[in-house]
Amino acid sequence: MSFFKPRKVEKNYDLLSSCSWYTPDVGGLFAVLGWFLVGMILASIVVIPFMFGGSMPLSYVMLVMYPLQFVAVFIFVRIKSSRNMAFDTGYSLDSNHFGRWGGGFLALAVAVATLAAGMMLELVNQYLPDTEGSVIEKMAEMMEGPLWVNIITMAVMAPICEEWLCRGVILRGLLNYQHKTPTLDGERSRGMSPALAIVISAIFFAAIHGNVWQGVTAFAIGCLFGYVYYRTGSLKLTMLMHCVNNTFAVLIGKFGSETMKDAKSILEVVSVWQYVIIFIVSAAILWFLIDYLRKIPIQDPQGNCDVIPSSE
Repeated sequence: MSFFKPRKVEKNYDLLSSCSWYTPDVGGLFAVLGWFLVGMILASIVVIPFMFGGSMPLSYVMLVMYPLQFVAVFIFVRIKSSRNMAFDTGYSLDSNHFGRWGGGFLALAVAVATLAAGMMLELVNQYLPDTEGSVIEKMAEMMEGPLWVNIITMAVMAPICEEWLCRGVILRGLLNYQHKTPTLDGERSRGMSPALAIVISAIFFAAIHGNVWQGVTAFAIGCLFGYVYYRTGSLKLTMLMHCVNNTFAVLIGKFGSETMKDAKSILEVVSVWQYVIIFIVSAAILWFLIDYLRKIPIQDPQGNCDVIPSSE
C-alpha cells in the first residue's frame, strides 16, 4: 500500500447500531445508572454559570443541559459495545416487527393509544398528593420560554434520549444478556423474564424523572412503552409514543385555559360522567392495541429484537 494512498477506513455514523453489542445485565444496569448520574453532574456544572447569573431563562438552560446529561452514558455504552462486537452476538436497538397491517397503521395506533393511556392515568393523578410548590414553579418556568424551545427539549430530545436509554439499552439488555452460568441442559440462557424486564425498565424510566408525581405516571406509561418494544423491537414506535405524550403536555401547558393548567387532573375540568365515557373509550383503544400487539409473531421468547452476528 502506498504511503500516499492510505487504506480507506469506513466510518459508522449509525448511533443506534453502534450500541447493539452491549446488553447490560442487572449489574450493568447500575453501571448505566452511575454513568447517567455522572452525566447529570457534568451537565449541571456546565450550565451553573447561566442558572445563577440569571442571564438565561430555564427553558434555554434545559435546551443545553438536557442532551449533555446523556453524553457520558452514551460514551460508556458505545465503548462497551465496541469491545463486545468482535465476539458477541448483538441485538438491534430498532427492529421492524409491525404485524399484518404494517408500520403506518401501528404508528397511528400507538399514538392514539398513548393519549388514551394518558386519559386513563388521570384517575391516578387525581389521588396523588398535591405537587410540591417547587416542582410546580420549575415546570412553570420551563413553560415560559418559546414554544419551539419546549418542543425541541420535551417532544424531540426527551423521547430520543430517554427511549434510547430506557428501552434501547436497559430493556433490550435485560431481555438479552447472557447468563454466566449454563443451564441444566448445558445451554447458556439469555436474559430475564420479559415481564420483569419491562417493569425494571419502567422503574428506571420513572426514577430519571426526579419526582414522585411524574414518576408514578411515568412508570405506568413506561410499562406500555416496554410492551410495545418487546412485541415489535421498534425504538421508532416508542419514541413516537413518547413524543405524542410530551407534545400533548406541552400544548396543554402553553395553550390550555388557566383552569386546565391549575387542575390536578382532568376530573377537575369535566364532569364525572364525561370522564367515565372518556375512560371507557380509552380502555377500548388500549385493549385494541394490546390485542393487535399480542398477535404479532414473536421470533424469540425474549422479544423481537433482531439478532446481529459478531464481526468475527
